[in-house]
Amino acid sequence: MMSSAVEEYLILRRSTGYKLQETADVLRSYLKIAAERGEDYVKVATAIEWARRGTSPARCARRLRVLGLFAEHVRVEDTRHQVIPRDSFPPVRVLRYPPRIFSTSEIVQVLQLTDTLGPPGSIRALTYRTIFGLLFATGLRRAELLRLCFADVQPAGLLIRETKFAKSRQLPLHPSTAAALERYLEVRRALVAETDSLFLSFRRRPLDGSSLLVTFQTLCEQAGIKGAGARRKPRLHDLRHSFAVHALERCSAEREGVERHMLALSTYLGHSKPSDTYWYLEQTPELMRGIANACDKASSGGAP
Repeated sequence: MMSSAVEEYLILRRSTGYKLQETADVLRSYLKIAAERGEDYVKVATAIEWARRGTSPARCARRLRVLGLFAEHVRVEDTRHQVIPRDSFPPVRVLRYPPRIFSTSEIVQVLQLTDTLGPPGSIRALTYRTIFGLLFATGLRRAELLRLCFADVQPAGLLIRETKFAKSRQLPLHPSTAAALERYLEVRRALVAETDSLFLSFRRRPLDGSSLLVTFQTLCEQAGIKGAGARRKPRLHDLRHSFAVHALERCSAEREGVERHMLALSTYLGHSKPSDTYWYLEQTPELMRGIANACDKASSGGAP
């Protein structure tokens, strides 16, 4: 009975765009202990005992939170499912390391160093120069970039298919970015390969994420570019963060301007909700100061 309720719950939430692989694993794990005890409904005592099997305090709290959301959902139709207390475990602070924001001069250094990549006469140097420039200029996720194929390059820009939240979006390109991509495509179209993937390894197979990361970090090390916070090396995702922060830095500090910019940036980045985009305000001190100054003017009777 409860197993069918879990599957129906997953189908319903996935229909809104979420993949929920971790949620599925967590709920099915609870189903096992419930089945062992002959329980057809969520029970608080069983839930807490099961959650304590997590590998860390954060994991324990996460397991119970996932189950609690499911219990609230099924309890609407069957009150025999018990409400999971939200304070069953002490709150766990999740640290979010600051991203490494690349300046334009730093990414230029990295792009210039791609000329050193061999083997001679291969497309490898041009491939990595195009990739790193595209990531910095568009904020694409690594997985989105590696899935690109010829059909995704369209007159209006790039078609990003089945993104992180199972949605597709159209990504307009700046004329200079489009021109750089076209220079790469002229060479790529001339290559004979068994795949229509846009980016290939020098063996003419689809480029994989690990090779991309290693090459990026190697070039960053050569350029003397280090990671941020506790991370010794930059990540490819830092290029996405850099794009977002630089986009916000070009925004006016007026409230309406920030809100419009945020909505557009959230759509462009493929965020599931605008609140994910607002996090970047913390990484944009100039804009934050501008907003604070505008608020001061408004509170003192001046025009915001």
